[in-house]
Amino acid sequence: MTTARTSDAAQPTPTAQAPTATRRPAREPLGSTPILVGMIALVSLGAFEALAVSTAMPVIAEALDGLSLFATAFAITLATSVMGMVLAGRSTDRGGAGPALLGGVGVFVAGLLLAGLAPSMGVLIVGRALQGLGSGAYIVALYVVVARTFDGNARARVLAMFSAAWVIPSLVGPLVAGFVVEHAGWRWVFLSVAILAVPATALLASAVRSTSAQTLVLPDDAGDQGAAGSGRLWWAGAASAGIALMSLGSQNHALGGYAMIGAGAATVLVSGPRLLPRGTLRAARGLPTVIALRGLVAAAFFAAEVFLPLILQHDRGFSPARSGIILTAGAVTWSLGAILRSRLHWTNVTFLRAGTTLIAAGIVVVSLLVVPAVSPYTAIGGWALAGLGIGMVYPTLALLVFDLSPVRAQGTNTSALQVADALTSAFVLAIVGTATTWLVTAHGTTGYLGGFVLTAVLALTAVAISGRIAEKGV
Repeated sequence: MTTARTSDAAQPTPTAQAPTATRRPAREPLGSTPILVGMIALVSLGAFEALAVSTAMPVIAEALDGLSLFATAFAITLATSVMGMVLAGRSTDRGGAGPALLGGVGVFVAGLLLAGLAPSMGVLIVGRALQGLGSGAYIVALYVVVARTFDGNARARVLAMFSAAWVIPSLVGPLVAGFVVEHAGWRWVFLSVAILAVPATALLASAVRSTSAQTLVLPDDAGDQGAAGSGRLWWAGAASAGIALMSLGSQNHALGGYAMIGAGAATVLVSGPRLLPRGTLRAARGLPTVIALRGLVAAAFFAAEVFLPLILQHDRGFSPARSGIILTAGAVTWSLGAILRSRLHWTNVTFLRAGTTLIAAGIVVVSLLVVPAVSPYTAIGGWALAGLGIGMVYPTLALLVFDLSPVRAQGTNTSALQVADALTSAFVLAIVGTATTWLVTAHGTTGYLGGFVLTAVLALTAVAISGRIAEKGV
């Protein structure tokens, strides 16, 4: 059986420089309004769906008599998204962004329709699996559209718009979802997004044709290489299964749950590196460090974000609405950080060092919540710092992937960026979350400190390696 890592499948070397191809792809001006509106609409719909389902799922599980499958409804979506990301990376390198974008949205919509019309929790789980598969594919395709349609600083501005597209859903998504569930029924949480996704995708028709046409002029060795691509799909399936096991195991704080976490972790540790550029685990210079940074930053930020409302609500007496205000501060400054990234003329290393330092500082500040004398509102400033930092880091890493990738490998490398995010954050959240739960049970509020310390260490590791994005001596 032949398998290969990402680097074996038309992957640039760790210090790859400017993209090369038979002809540079055509560029659209930033004023391509239909393309921009279509992309931002899809990002916003994906954000709303994720947030709205979290709000509606308790009602859904009760209505379908499926409370025992509550955690599965979320774990399956995360797991299948990894497979969608890998499939889209392979597809965009071989046939342009069109098939992955249209196919991804089509599968996503099919999953929404199936979930919205589900007669049982089992059918809804299948729909959720399709949603993950489709959303994982179309988000990779959207990034490839950005890489092949826009140039220079326009890319940074578009990525800033992507970040802003998450802010409004994060502010109003849960409220709107609650209104829909109460007045129209939970099924419309899914069905409304399915309906709106169709015109949003139609607006991207010209971009789909443009990026598909570009593949006709690439070198003969473009795209995945047969067995290498097939091998990656097997590893993606294994990684998806591992993430599902870890996510489900983290919901079961008994021996069986710990066994599931262990089995899932072992599976991810074996299969995950095969989906990333060679050298990612040791932060080799160039592209591997870029991918490693995405995983570290995602794991640090999202794991800390999970602990924040928990300590505020369980130990500081905050209502869900009041704790949500603090999380909203991070969402708003995330968008601000992305805007600053598109406007300031700093080097990539400066953006990364500043951003990762802000994330680490923000986590340290919110960790002070374990001290009773510290005002809980201190967390607003801390989480605003973390949001500002990740807003700078995320678009910088995406832009680096575009710059370090030949056109023929933009899809594979964008896929690796998204896979690193999903695998690392899910891996860390399952392990750190389980450990922190045990510490809190044994030691009370101070037990949260263990989780915050671990996430801060991840952020500080990102600070330490952020200078390795370029070849030595460059």
